[in-house]
Amino acid sequence: MNIITTPMCYQILDIAGIKNYSIVKPSKLCDADIAITLQETKTKIPTIKLKLNTYTQILESIDKLVKYFDTNKNLVIINQIINENNKLHTNNTNRKNIKVKVYTNFLKDIAEDLGYTIVDKGYDYVIYPDYLKEEINKYNTLVEIPSHKNTSKKPLERIKARYEIMEDKIPCMKQ
Repeated sequence: MNIITTPMCYQILDIAGIKNYSIVKPSKLCDADIAITLQETKTKIPTIKLKLNTYTQILESIDKLVKYFDTNKNLVIINQIINENNKLHTNNTNRKNIKVKVYTNFLKDIAEDLGYTIVDKGYDYVIYPDYLKEEINKYNTLVEIPSHKNTSKKPLERIKARYEIMEDKIPCMKQ
């Protein structure tokens, strides 16, 4: 089977135990039996779409691939992901009192996963992707998060970096 994936997804294939695949740019997704891409990637060939914005989404994506390809996942890395996820959720009760305005769906996924209350008005912080900096800079409680092109291609590193930024910028996270 000819499997292709993008640079933003290949690490998940490795963790899911998929050995034979090619990495291509999203614009080159063609001539394959199946593509494995991020949820928002458009393609004309059969595709398995993954959400990779939170640890939970990564675990779900790995399980989806394991079931589809009948492979064995890397349990050491799976346990590391579960431990990271559990650490983040120990303080969710403190976070629910912080109101955030969020730009973009990937940041909404992260903010919801961390337990923040998402609102459009009366917010304590604005969380936005780096590519909206010029548009957003009128606020004074900003939390800038790097978008796909300005962060690691590896989902686990990307999530960790984004979560750490939120933990550093929003005071209740510091315990």
